[in-house]
Amino acid sequence: MFRVLIINEVSPSIKNRTSIIWEKVMPILSKKHEIKIFWLSCDYSSREKESESWYELLHISDFKNAREVIQKTNPSVIYLMPGISIVDYSFLITARLLNIATFGWVDGAPVFSHNTSRKKVFLELARQFFERKQIKSGNNKFRGLNYIKKNLFFIRSARAMEKNYDYIISELLEQFNSMLFFKRESGKKIHARYNTDLLLVENEPTIEYESNLGLLKSNMKLVGDPTYDFAFQESRNKIISYPKNKLQVLFITVNFTSGQGESDWTPTKQKKMISELVQEYEKLKDEIDLKIKIHPISENYSSYKKILEYYKSDIQIYQTEDIYELIKNVDVILTTSSSTAGLISIIMQKPIVVWNYFHVKEDIFIKNELVIHCENASEIKECLINGIKFSQENRVKINQFIEKYCGDGNASEKIANEVERLLLEHN
Repeated sequence: MFRVLIINEVSPSIKNRTSIIWEKVMPILSKKHEIKIFWLSCDYSSREKESESWYELLHISDFKNAREVIQKTNPSVIYLMPGISIVDYSFLITARLLNIATFGWVDGAPVFSHNTSRKKVFLELARQFFERKQIKSGNNKFRGLNYIKKNLFFIRSARAMEKNYDYIISELLEQFNSMLFFKRESGKKIHARYNTDLLLVENEPTIEYESNLGLLKSNMKLVGDPTYDFAFQESRNKIISYPKNKLQVLFITVNFTSGQGESDWTPTKQKKMISELVQEYEKLKDEIDLKIKIHPISENYSSYKKILEYYKSDIQIYQTEDIYELIKNVDVILTTSSSTAGLISIIMQKPIVVWNYFHVKEDIFIKNELVIHCENASEIKECLINGIKFSQENRVKINQFIEKYCGDGNASEKIANEVERLLLEHN
């Protein structure tokens, strides 16, 4: 039996990249091998129960350090994110000491623009520290408490490996520094510390970008992104049709809190933007139906709900629901910047309107002329109406972009093959 320990911020019931990868890869692997999955949720504010039988759910609050988790699970390999997550890094350095193979998803290609203002990033991190984390299911605790506990987890993990405090302080400072600087001078191998035995990579630009920052090109395997597999399937089976009656529109918010986008985004402007959107919708509700999809982890469901209730709006709001189904069942996507959800929409041949409310610089969708864009709410209606025609006329250009940054689909099978190879080599 192969035993796989997966480190993730949340449980598999919350749909982020890691949960999507493993929901797709696990059935493929289990056809050839007996696989036992241990899933460690790193959310200190939630104690969810297992909702499916293919994994055993563990909670970080039940363990003092990474070594304890490894002793309990005795993994053949460990899956983690090679990057600034302090918990994932705790397992990476522990696994090296114990000679356990590691692998993970490389999330480093400059597909989306990044905020390079140190002051702005620091102020946003400070704001998040005192923000209450709340999603639709009801968690309501300060984010900063989780941040402190995760850093304590790293300290205890390092001490369990008999690391001295000079090492610990140096590592903590480097991790904090990485959170503040999204771009570094070329030639500095700042990501070398995150190397794992297998690095799963989405596209060629990622390989070049991350190898320049210190990740080993020899450990990288180009596999594509399983997040897009269903989107590719839908695209191949799509029958082009024009909307009947009302135009169905899905507004997808973008997680600017992670530093994405050099822009003038602030939490206050985010609320103002939603208010303007709702007011504009009230003028257009005889012509369009509007739904809002917010980020599954980083945004507060209650904040959006209060705005909708204030305007007595009938707009439906979604957070943890299946993004693919939401995209599939609308005619046009409205958003404020490029994002993973936006890429899914493009692959699924959905027209996109970028309402560049926060004046994002170098947005890749706008820069590559993949979308219609506007800056004022009064322009949204015209853009939505023209979106379908624009998407059809620019399909060749859009497909070339998809091939460069998203591959051609079937990433789940490619990842499963690479994971199988890693398991066999190290066991």
